[in-house]
Amino acid sequence: MKEENPFLGIGTCANFTRLWQLTALILLLQVAVFLLVSVLGDVSGLKLDSFESLIPALLATGYVSWVVLERAGVSWRGALADWNRNAAGDLKKAFKYFAGYGLVLLLVAAALMAAYWFWGDGLQKAMKPLNDHDPADRTMLTGAAAASGPRLLLALISACVVAPVVEETFFRRIVYTTLRLKKGFWFSAFWAGLLFALFHGAAAPVILPAGVYLCLVYERERRLPVNILLHSMINLVMVALKMILYG
Repeated sequence: MKEENPFLGIGTCANFTRLWQLTALILLLQVAVFLLVSVLGDVSGLKLDSFESLIPALLATGYVSWVVLERAGVSWRGALADWNRNAAGDLKKAFKYFAGYGLVLLLVAAALMAAYWFWGDGLQKAMKPLNDHDPADRTMLTGAAAASGPRLLLALISACVVAPVVEETFFRRIVYTTLRLKKGFWFSAFWAGLLFALFHGAAAPVILPAGVYLCLVYERERRLPVNILLHSMINLVMVALKMILYG
């Protein structure tokens, strides 16, 4: 990475203490909103699935992140105008890095195959929470598709629009940038990627490499729209693959 810190002068959390306080607040907020929406959905008879219940929690996280950055000196009006001007270039860069993400997936697959070769049943037991997570995804996606087109569209919007915007704003623009202003790239990318993975629950073991890779993209481009577009592409492909496999 470059010796000169590429994020000097960028407004974000003042220090690590503020960052961890904000992270704890975000986690509690997500859990509280998710549970509240789930309960309200059951009481009203809507029977919301996990993706639908998560949307308000993500929007709450996005609002807090927006306010934090605005107070740190970010001009969202100026940022949005810049994003519009450079949309074509950002999309082109996102496609370029998406090809790189394919290599990351191959490396993860190779690592898992090697681990199974050496540890066998031990690794299978360690990965059991992730394996148990797949049937839940299957039930949610097939249920949304069977229920109605609008519900499937809502699931896609949640995974491919809301989640990428909110998660890149919080994990890359706030968490990674705050760490990077004080520490080197690999330290910052690992801890920001790990936190990103842990917020995904059972999928954390396979999400960690993606989290680190997204930090690498942000380090090189320093453009949040590139990360958002790339994240959206990744989620869209993952959802599409799951629907094909489950179909």
